Amino acid sequence: MTNKIIITMFGEFSITYRDKKLSEKDCRGSKMLLLLEFLVSQRDREVTQNELIDLLWSDSRNPANALKTLVHRTRTILDGIVPNGAELITGSHGSYRFVQRPECVIDSDDFNKCMEQAEDETLSRTKRISVYKKAIALYKGGYLANSAQETWVQPINVYYHALYNSAVDKCVQLLYPMGKFAEIVTLCERATVFDQSDENLHANLIRAFVAMGEYERAAKQYEYIRKYLMEQYGSAPTPHLTELYELTVKPRNGVQDNLDAVIGDLTDEDGSESKGVFYCHYEIFKYIFRLYKRESKRLNAKMSLCLVSVLDSNRNEVGDIKLLEKAMDKLSLSISNSLRMRDVYTRYSRSQYLLLLLEADRGSFKKIEDRIMTKFRRSRTMDNIKIRFDFKELPQRNAGPNSAFE
Repeated sequence: MTNKIIITMFGEFSITYRDKKLSEKDCRGSKMLLLLEFLVSQRDREVTQNELIDLLWSDSRNPANALKTLVHRTRTILDGIVPNGAELITGSHGSYRFVQRPECVIDSDDFNKCMEQAEDETLSRTKRISVYKKAIALYKGGYLANSAQETWVQPINVYYHALYNSAVDKCVQLLYPMGKFAEIVTLCERATVFDQSDENLHANLIRAFVAMGEYERAAKQYEYIRKYLMEQYGSAPTPHLTELYELTVKPRNGVQDNLDAVIGDLTDEDGSESKGVFYCHYEIFKYIFRLYKRESKRLNAKMSLCLVSVLDSNRNEVGDIKLLEKAMDKLSLSISNSLRMRDVYTRYSRSQYLLLLLEADRGSFKKIEDRIMTKFRRSRTMDNIKIRFDFKELPQRNAGPNSAFE
């Protein structure tokens, strides 16, 4: 049995010595826990009494005395867990400090040492991978995860989380040339548990799935992050991630000398022509818009945009995510059944669709709007949802040099 004092800062804070342990479960929400977390985090310096009072109390009539009592109680608790545990906290001249004895092992310190060692490019690839994996395994959650709301914890948490993501990415870059794709998947899937929004993690997963020939999993991974970003942040994936998806998930290997096969790949999956309006992701929508823009200039054709927004009864963004998604699904179906084949639409944000309309002026658009709303209002569950249409007919070529197209 080890004589080490094990202190964890990632995930749940705890102090362990042999079979005895002080954890957040023993003193959840107490000032003792916050005192220990702060002193261990600031172990390289002496912390003044005033700093601790500002951290722990805002309404105490005698905070200095309350602090002395709290420190005494904390030392007593530590004494019951660690030999001479009271000596881990020293106090002098109105300040306190956590004493990191030689037998103290702190996971964040070990993490830093591993990262520093793994950055040494003179080491073999295998050794660097091993050290990165050791660092990654030490990260069991955010830094003092259950105290992440504390303002002093937040910058430290952000720092270590970025360092962890960096460790995963650098380890992946070392594993990829070795063909260790299953290991890449394991590393990245664990990392997404801590950060679902990091697009780089999802990009690495997609590349690994493609390399393994698992295109369906790659497609599902892209669709997952696309939907997640839209629901949580109202934004689409970056062009880099979208381009990765377009170029790798549906690869066309070798030289194709059968034009019919190429045409089949360009049409719908069942080989038929699309009967309805075209829906696409925003990045594809932008390309189509630019193509139509050039053609409308050449042909002097009309082109319009409409932003369709889902709002609550007070005309604010809908706060209930489930209701919003239900409304967006219903609205998408209504739009799809109301536009013409040559029109295009996309999801622009969490609560908006963007419509690209050809040869539609304000008069004809009113008919489109009426069709959309008639179909949307067939569901009584949408009675509290308001739909706003912002329509703009874009200038044609002869509008002059200050045209919105120029």
